[in-house]
Amino acid sequence: MKTNQLFKALTILLILILAACGGETAVTPESTAVPEVVEEVEVEEVEVEAEEAEEVAEAEEDMGEETAVSSETREFEHELGSTSITGVPERIVVLEYSFADHLGMLETAPVGYAVDAMPDYLLPFTEGVGAAAVGTRKEPSLEAITALNPDLIIADITRHEAIYEQLSQIAPTVVYNSLRGSYQDQLDTFEAIAAILEKETEAADLLAAYQESFAAAAAETNPDAGEFMIGVLWADGYTAHSNESFMGSFLESLGLTNALEPRDGDTQYLLDIEGFASVNPSTVIIMCAPDDQVVVDEWQAQPVWQALEAAKNDRVYFFNRNLWSKGRGLMAYQQILDDAVSSGLLSGAENNATEACP
Repeated sequence: MKTNQLFKALTILLILILAACGGETAVTPESTAVPEVVEEVEVEEVEVEAEEAEEVAEAEEDMGEETAVSSETREFEHELGSTSITGVPERIVVLEYSFADHLGMLETAPVGYAVDAMPDYLLPFTEGVGAAAVGTRKEPSLEAITALNPDLIIADITRHEAIYEQLSQIAPTVVYNSLRGSYQDQLDTFEAIAAILEKETEAADLLAAYQESFAAAAAETNPDAGEFMIGVLWADGYTAHSNESFMGSFLESLGLTNALEPRDGDTQYLLDIEGFASVNPSTVIIMCAPDDQVVVDEWQAQPVWQALEAAKNDRVYFFNRNLWSKGRGLMAYQQILDDAVSSGLLSGAENNATEACP
């Protein structure tokens, strides 16, 4: 009896042990799935890391190409030869107003500029961007320029040829024909500066937009308006601008006819009132400032003036000297076009302006 009971107890114990072993075996398939999930996650992480590594490699390659381009040395032709420029200049000093205009259109701020009676429209692109004055256009300060540590100087052939070598010792210097240059000279210079700044595409777009405005203004020109004469009236006389001067050629490009040609190689020259009267054009354009009004009144009071065809027909036009004689570049051109159209200059209408020297 006891033996039978012992046998039953051993049998029950064996069953329990087998049941426990069976439970562990049943869990095994589920437990083997965990490494598979971990394995899949690890593969995904490796793929992501590979993609990131590839992107970093591409970025480094692009950066390397950009660095190579920015450190490239290029040669640029100008009025006094050729200048080597490495990379794209960032610290630029401009010694004529046209160059400040060009940089402004190309959204590039100079670090220094020459200034004397600057046209108001240029203030936001020079003084307004924190650029430092470096003396006058006629006599720029080499010390002030040097202190700015420029990587490019843009100078004018008429004013700065004598100091070109000194400027070149400070920084790479390019020289263009601004002061005595023609209208086309200014457009060519704009494109040349855009090339230095690697902004040829932007320059092409800006020129295209400007040419549309120019064409619209030219459509207002009356071909029968007769010859014109343009110049600056001041205490010493009338500085006439021939057909090869900037303003003379600019107005001719709009369809008007300049009465004057260069004299002794000069595109601009001084005339007294008798010399002025000897030309006697159909239209007279005077560029002046408020301070010049006294001289204007003196000339207008003389019988020689009153006998002029332009005076008798109310075809004498007065424009802001700082803008019309000093402004160069697309920003200035647009304002000059607006003046030429609204005043009736192009259409041949009478000038009814109440203010002589604006």
